[in-house]
Amino acid sequence: MFIRQTKTSNTARGDAYTTFRLVASERVGQQVRQPTLLNLGRQFDLPQPDWPVLCTRVEQILTGQSSFLAVEQAIE
Repeated sequence: MFIRQTKTSNTARGDAYTTFRLVASERVGQQVRQPTLLNLGRQFDLPQPDWPVLCTRVEQILTGQSSFLAVEQAIE
């Protein structure tokens, strides 16, 4: 699981902007698929060094695990 930064443009107005998406990586046969789990939007303001911590925490929540270490309030 990781966060992908995607550049998108509005076709009606022609302006470009960046969105952030939570993406999972899975192998199906011989191919690797990367489905978007959650669109985090344009105003995603968590600093990039904290992205892996957020991904780990989301995976813990999805699998029903509790966190051994305290997690920052901004991530939680």
